[in-house]
Amino acid sequence: MVSIQTPIEPANRASGAGPSVHILEDRCAGCQECIIRCPSGALSLDSEKWIAVADDSLCVGCRQCFRTCPFSAIYVEGPLMVTPSHPVHYEVAGPLLGQVEEVLPGFESFDELVRATERCLECPDPTCVKGCPTHNDIPGFIRAAHDGDLDRAREILSLTSCLSAACSRVCDWNTQCQGSCSWTLAGGDAVEIGRIERYIADHTTAPAIAPAAANGLNVAVVGSGPGGLGAAYQLRKAGTAVTVFERDSEPGGILRWGIPSYVLPSNAWRPTVEDLEQAGVNFKFNHGIDPDGVNRLLNDFDAVILAAGAAQPTMPRIDGLNLGGVEDATKFLDMAKSLLGSEDFKPTLTGKKVLVLGAGNTAMDVARSVLRLGGTSIAIDWMEERFARGRPDEIADARKEGVDVRFLTTVSKLVGDSSGNVVSAELLSTTHTSADTLPTVNAGSGKLVDVDMVVLAMGYRVEEGWKSLSKSVNIGAMPKKGGYRLIDRRWLGSGFFTGKPSLAALSYDREHLRVESAFPVNNRVWAIGDLRIGPSTVVAAMAQGMSAARGLLSELDKNFWQEAVSEGGDRPTYVGSALIVHDGASETVKEASTYISESLWGSGWEVRTTDIAHLDDLMMLGTDLLVFGSQTQGPGIGGIHPSRKALSQFPTLPPLYGKKVVSFVVHTLSAGNAAREFAEQFSSKGAQVLTTGQIRSKNLSQDAQKFASEVLRTLYK
Repeated sequence: MVSIQTPIEPANRASGAGPSVHILEDRCAGCQECIIRCPSGALSLDSEKWIAVADDSLCVGCRQCFRTCPFSAIYVEGPLMVTPSHPVHYEVAGPLLGQVEEVLPGFESFDELVRATERCLECPDPTCVKGCPTHNDIPGFIRAAHDGDLDRAREILSLTSCLSAACSRVCDWNTQCQGSCSWTLAGGDAVEIGRIERYIADHTTAPAIAPAAANGLNVAVVGSGPGGLGAAYQLRKAGTAVTVFERDSEPGGILRWGIPSYVLPSNAWRPTVEDLEQAGVNFKFNHGIDPDGVNRLLNDFDAVILAAGAAQPTMPRIDGLNLGGVEDATKFLDMAKSLLGSEDFKPTLTGKKVLVLGAGNTAMDVARSVLRLGGTSIAIDWMEERFARGRPDEIADARKEGVDVRFLTTVSKLVGDSSGNVVSAELLSTTHTSADTLPTVNAGSGKLVDVDMVVLAMGYRVEEGWKSLSKSVNIGAMPKKGGYRLIDRRWLGSGFFTGKPSLAALSYDREHLRVESAFPVNNRVWAIGDLRIGPSTVVAAMAQGMSAARGLLSELDKNFWQEAVSEGGDRPTYVGSALIVHDGASETVKEASTYISESLWGSGWEVRTTDIAHLDDLMMLGTDLLVFGSQTQGPGIGGIHPSRKALSQFPTLPPLYGKKVVSFVVHTLSAGNAAREFAEQFSSKGAQVLTTGQIRSKNLSQDAQKFASEVLRTLYK
């Protein structure tokens, strides 16, 4: 029997005709997917007909039943029974010169907060949580806030985030939590999750970090940006000794130098650093670690998490970049933040015209800072605006402030004067018709514009030294979009993909990147954020940092090979954990897996078995031994090989550095080179292959048990 939690009743429920639910009896299979997920209790089961029935008087029109029904047996007509949202609208107020106050206000009162929380349905299967890169318990903290227990709400947030005050300000809610809200998927306005989180963070103090008993691990974290802070936070809570190495004189990374105070004030993230220091995390400033220094760190630490951000600006291929007055966005934003925050502020760009190359979020920060320093700014991007990488709301806010944002525009060259300073730029128009193709430059469209400064804000990339390291430690070797195994049933069943397919795919990609971050890129080395996958958002980097820490703890914070001690003379106590993965290509491989599983279990091992196509990466974390089995195929071109099904899944497997693997193939007449080829696939993923075996199908039981005995002997050598 499923217990549905009573949802928060929407305030001022609309009067008049409500929604109506239609059940197509010939299609309904009585699976109860809709009943389980209905947040208002409007659906139940007719036990005689074994079909769903609806009570229209309880329906709120959220359409979760429609999105989750696997048989298209239900649809809803009528309005959404929820009060309108009151999204924040930024309005320019007063002169911008020298302004450092936040431009996007939060809720002004607790009553506003409560009215916003009353719109939440407390969905039994909340898609907003799937859309959040950190998987915050959104219904949980909203319920606590609604009940007036802000401290409890903050405790809930602290389980999955250490930067709530920052993330609630800089997250792109519309492509994350709020874009995934049930009301959004139904075509309405989302619950204002971001502003609710911000109110909680601004009106509470984060719970003190209380480290667990020391686990004996000593870990180095390289970088103190959001990824590094997330990793340090998770590690320290688990009782790990943590040292954070930061090349700058202050912490924060992009939080400090890359986001202006009028968007992200320092008091939204600095308390996290202070809390970490009070909890015993050792920060070493002015102490940069280059790629060559990683191995040296491994001499002094049990593991290293690399969280060095992408700080190298992307450079256009044009003449004039060496002229005076040409700056990269990193230096400009750092300088602007320092000037705007000083007590004796003086406008340094009065009367100056600044050209910003780029129209992404960083470019908008640069262009808006120019206005606050007294100048005027033009921001250009050669893409069509509908394909732009920048957030639409940030672009709109920049235009409201007076930034001249021009899309379908590029620069061909910068021109300097006799003193070597930039004085003009040649701009050309472009044509762009598809997000999948690059824009084309319109020849002969060049026009010179006068400029006094040019700021390069076309994005960042990882420094060359780290790129060279990636060749040896597998940094960046993550599956591309579409390269994953089957989509998790929990995601499909949520109705997320039915409601907003593109947003669901984006969230699912983020989920895979978060999970993959838990796996090392080399022995005792983890890499996250910009360094692992390219430029990341604040919240994604933090989520990956916390995930890497959890993965590290799963792999290292345990005694792998405990001695088997008999328990009453029957079965040894737990020795280790094993995951047996078969290719699912034949019943003989499954049967061999069963024999091996029984042998390991009888020796005191904890054993799980799965098909490689349905393998959950998280199952491999903390597992002491991975056992992979495959049927042979062939002979064909090049001889006998492992099954196509097994080989096709290898590109989707995460790095397996530090993992102990044994593999076997089942054959009828001859295994050929299949066993060696199978083992080499795991070696290429960084695994330590302990042994590999060949099992004859006609002598399955005896050969499988013999192989299991060989595995145990190898483990206890």
